[in-house]
Amino acid sequence: MSVRISKSEFNLREKLSELDKPIGLKGSELMKSETSQDARDLIGAGRKNLFINGDMRIDQRSNGSATIPNTTSFTSVDRWKAVINPASRFSMQKKNDASLPHFPHYMRLTVTNPISSMGSSQYQLFWQTIESNNIFDRTGFGTGSNAKDLSLSFWVRSSVAGPFSGALENWQQNRAFVWEVDINNTDTWEYKTVHIPPCTDGDWQISTVNGAYFMFSLGTTISGKPNSGWVSAQKLGSDRDIKRISIQDCTVDITGCQLEIGKKATEFDHRSFADEFEICQRYFQSNFPQGVNPQNGYYTSTSNLAAGFNGVVSFSSNNARSPWVMFHPKMRATPTVTLYAASTSDSNGKWAAYKGSWNSGSTMQIDYFGGNGFGVRYKSGGHAFVTGEAYLYRGMWKAEAEI
Repeated sequence: MSVRISKSEFNLREKLSELDKPIGLKGSELMKSETSQDARDLIGAGRKNLFINGDMRIDQRSNGSATIPNTTSFTSVDRWKAVINPASRFSMQKKNDASLPHFPHYMRLTVTNPISSMGSSQYQLFWQTIESNNIFDRTGFGTGSNAKDLSLSFWVRSSVAGPFSGALENWQQNRAFVWEVDINNTDTWEYKTVHIPPCTDGDWQISTVNGAYFMFSLGTTISGKPNSGWVSAQKLGSDRDIKRISIQDCTVDITGCQLEIGKKATEFDHRSFADEFEICQRYFQSNFPQGVNPQNGYYTSTSNLAAGFNGVVSFSSNNARSPWVMFHPKMRATPTVTLYAASTSDSNGKWAAYKGSWNSGSTMQIDYFGGNGFGVRYKSGGHAFVTGEAYLYRGMWKAEAEI
């Protein structure tokens, strides 16, 4: 005996599509990826953060000391600088505490000399220049439909609640996206995200120089409407945010800064200290011990490095050359090298040579070897060297190839 069971037909593909797949937003986007590159971008394979030192860990110049910039310059944490007009209005200091889990370091900006009323074309900015070869070439900006979305994310805490803003610009500063977020509570860490749409036009150069400018604003009069798309003009911040630079002792704390390709912000790209430190050294490095900011006379008498190195060789009675000092890693471009006295007994900004006694009277000349290294030439004013002989030398240095 046989039994025949009949059942109406159904579309298996449609039924499968109705299944509740617990894959989440990113999983859904990943399944829709058309290329392997799209998938890599979504899962964050490789380095995804366009910022360097976004968690403010590396601070080779000041090592946690407070600085008040008196010109547009790098004075605090690596790769971030003050871009200011007028000068000497706020301090910058890397802080360390346990106030925010997973981010033990942050930058504190403190208004020390407020501007009661900002004049035209004035600005007080915390800024990072993004090298165009440093991932930014992957954005496709300026190439029409190939341009990609970006996501900005960061943690912020301020003593003054209310709108807080900044901008992203191209290197010619004739394309800008002004962003703004609300700081809801005073003295409370808050996580902020901003979607930055693709910029399809404008000049976005690709080389080892400046590709884009990103900034946090404490106040500017070069401002525009926030979160409203790209404009063909220079804009540094929102026209409706709170100008915190006008409030004495106002503080803004920032960390966990990430700019990445994609429509949605993802978790912060934590890298090892060693990896982040080496990336920063492409733009700034020195031969001072880690944790010591560059300075004259760090060592006393002949202690440690002030005891001297072997290798200054004389090629005439008034001239000698040091060996090449090789950079590690190689720097972005030929840097600007600043010399420092190794010992408290040497003249500031001078290297010394030993011929029975230490003498730092020679005129110094720096010979550059591109981004690979440099040498120091001892000229007249110091010892009378004997041609062909070698002498101990000592000296400290820093090298900067910032953009």
